[in-house]
Amino acid sequence: MEEACQNIDYIYLPRRTILGNGKYRIINRLTDRSNFSIVYLALDKEGRKVAIKEFFPRNLLLRDLDGIRVVCRSSNLKERLKNARELFLTEAIILGELKDNDSICYLHEYFQENNTLYIVMDYYDGETLEDVIRERNEPLDVFLKKYYFPIIEAVKAIHKKNYIHRDLKPNNIIIHRDKPVLIDFGSAINYKNAARKKILLTPGFSPIEFYSEKTKQGPYSDIYSLAAILYYYITNEIPAEANERIIEDTLVPVSEYKSINGLGFLEDVISKNLSLDYRKRCQSINSYKFALLKQYYKYLLKNNRGYGI
Repeated sequence: MEEACQNIDYIYLPRRTILGNGKYRIINRLTDRSNFSIVYLALDKEGRKVAIKEFFPRNLLLRDLDGIRVVCRSSNLKERLKNARELFLTEAIILGELKDNDSICYLHEYFQENNTLYIVMDYYDGETLEDVIRERNEPLDVFLKKYYFPIIEAVKAIHKKNYIHRDLKPNNIIIHRDKPVLIDFGSAINYKNAARKKILLTPGFSPIEFYSEKTKQGPYSDIYSLAAILYYYITNEIPAEANERIIEDTLVPVSEYKSINGLGFLEDVISKNLSLDYRKRCQSINSYKFALLKQYYKYLLKNNRGYGI
């Protein structure tokens, strides 16, 4: 008994743990514990791989003595725990409304067990868009057609439901079977209803409005992140962090990089949509895509290039 207790991790679920009334068996963890959750690789009854996200906020819950159930750290934290659970459920609800888009991770179900919550999604193997950008093997037309525009369409579907993703970045895009899939909706909100927005930041990809719980946020916020991804693809450098640009704008223009291989023609649309002032950005995904295509086709005509998207 003593030896068994010593093998309990008390943070991560043990391998072979059964969840969902016998539907799923944990194989291994896919991520280390974040401030909010842990993601595991599991098998369903048919032997198919799935990803299971467990609600396990670092500052609110502890693993119980059995190494599986969770308990609240303190009775004083119960209200915070309730609010955090609602945020976690929001992710599942949003994914449930976006099942028709192949570029958005697919939700199987969500359930309560072990005194916590679980979200079950398709498992997507493959490299991330971060890997693709760092390898720098894709020319612009291929990058746009194969990866970038499908993600734009996925974000368009999200906005159509009055949600914003709020964490668009290359590491949250998996290239699965040569197609991009947007994952991790833990920061997503209904931008028309949410009075307070939890602060969750990715330096370089988060607009200035994400640095406050009370600021106005909308589709233009995700558009900032999309422009940051394109900036990163072209320059191989992450844009300067938004909060460091307030007093003196330290964002280096695309055209000042020597390694951009003639892609400086996109500078205007990128700079506009990396503006700290959201009113200067495109206000919808359609207008952003149109501005991007307009600059791209002008470049093709000017340079007598025969290919397009």
